[in-house]
Amino acid sequence: MEIYDLDKKLREIGRGELNEVPEIIRQRQDQVYASLPHHPIENKSGHNIRSRIMSKFWAATAAAVLLVFIGGLSGVMMSPALANSLKNLPLISNIFKLVDDLGLQTAEEQGLVEETKASVTHEGVTLHVPQVIFDGLRLSLAVQREGDHFPSAILDSEVVGEGENAKVIHQRGEIRDFKMFINGKPTHEYKGNQRIGLSGLPTEDPHSAIFRLTAHSGPGESAYFLPDQFTLTAQFWLEGTKEPFVFELPVRKQTKTTSLSPRETRNWRNVTVTLDEIQFTPLTTKVTLNLEPEDGSREAYQNLIFELWDGQGNLLNFVGGMGALGEAGESRSELLFDRFKEAPSTVTLKAFVPEMVDPSAKTGLFKLDQNGELVKHYVKELEMSVQVNQNEIEKLYNLSK
Repeated sequence: MEIYDLDKKLREIGRGELNEVPEIIRQRQDQVYASLPHHPIENKSGHNIRSRIMSKFWAATAAAVLLVFIGGLSGVMMSPALANSLKNLPLISNIFKLVDDLGLQTAEEQGLVEETKASVTHEGVTLHVPQVIFDGLRLSLAVQREGDHFPSAILDSEVVGEGENAKVIHQRGEIRDFKMFINGKPTHEYKGNQRIGLSGLPTEDPHSAIFRLTAHSGPGESAYFLPDQFTLTAQFWLEGTKEPFVFELPVRKQTKTTSLSPRETRNWRNVTVTLDEIQFTPLTTKVTLNLEPEDGSREAYQNLIFELWDGQGNLLNFVGGMGALGEAGESRSELLFDRFKEAPSTVTLKAFVPEMVDPSAKTGLFKLDQNGELVKHYVKELEMSVQVNQNEIEKLYNLSK
C-alpha cells in the first residue's frame, strides 16, 4: 500500500524538467482544482505553505502549477505604498473570519474557539497565536505577527529562476519555514494509516495566516483521528530573526461528530466508486471514497473530480484532502469540505471530467468558459444522493461549547 500526499508528490515531480503534465496531477485533479485559490505548496524543508495565486492562473496551465510548487510561495510582490502601510494595521481579534471558510467563520459564534494569549518576541518581532479550533477532523491555528517595517505579507515570497535553479527569496517578517509536533512527535513521522496533512493559508489581513493539520488513513484501514486532547508544538522561522518562534499549546476537541456509512456504489466504464462514509462536524464535512478499477489501472479514474452539494443545489467549498493508492490500483480518497450553511436533508456527490483545450490529448490545458471557469462534463452514472438525518445535523451545528 502506498500512502501519498498530493503536494509532496507534485514537489518531487517538479524538481525535474517537464514537457507534459505527469500522471499524478491527472490522478488527483480533484484536490488541485477545488483548492485553486489557496493551493498548498511545499517549501524546501518539505512543509506546506499556501500561495495566493489567482484561480485563472492555475487553470490556465497545469505546468504553471508545477512551477509554483517549485518556487515555494507566491512570487507576487507588493507595491511600496502597500508595503509601507502594513506596519500601521492593527491586530485583528478574530482571524478565522478573514478566510472564505464558513466553518471557521461560525466557530466563534458557536463558542468553539479556544482563545489563547500565546506570544513570542524575537528581535523586535512578535508572533501571536491568538486562536485555536479543533473539531477532530482538522485543527486550525491562527497566527499573527506584530512589529514595524514589514515590506510584505506574512506568507509572501519571491521566486527567482525556474526548475532546479529556482530559489525562494524571503523578506523580513515572512515565514520561511515551520514545523509541527503532536505530543512531541513530528507530523512528518506519521506514516502508513496515520498520515498528517499540514498546510498554511493567507487571510485578508497581510499580518495573519491560518495553519491547518488534518488526519488521514489508507485503503482497508479504519479512519484515523487525531487524539481528542494533545499538546501541539508549533515552530516558526521568520526571515530576519535568528531564533525560531516556539509555542506549546494544549489542544482539545471542541465539537461532536456525526457520521453515516452509505456504502453507495456506482460504476462508470471500468471503475467502481463507493461512497464509504460522510462525517459532519460544525466546521467540516468529510467524504471518504474508494475507487476500484477492474483492470487495476489508475487511468480509469485519473480524470475524475468530485464535488459535494446539498439538496438545494448549493456547492460546498473544498478544504483539502489526501489519498492512498493500493497495490491493485485502488484508491482511498479522504476529501474535506466546508460545513453546510444549513443542515441538509440530502447530500449529493457529483463527479465530472474537465474538458481539455485539445480533446485528443491526455494531458495539457484545461478549457475555460467565458467566465474563466472550467468546462465540466458531469458523469451522471457516478452521481449519488444520500438521505441524512437533518435534525441530528442541525443539533450538531447549533450545539455550543
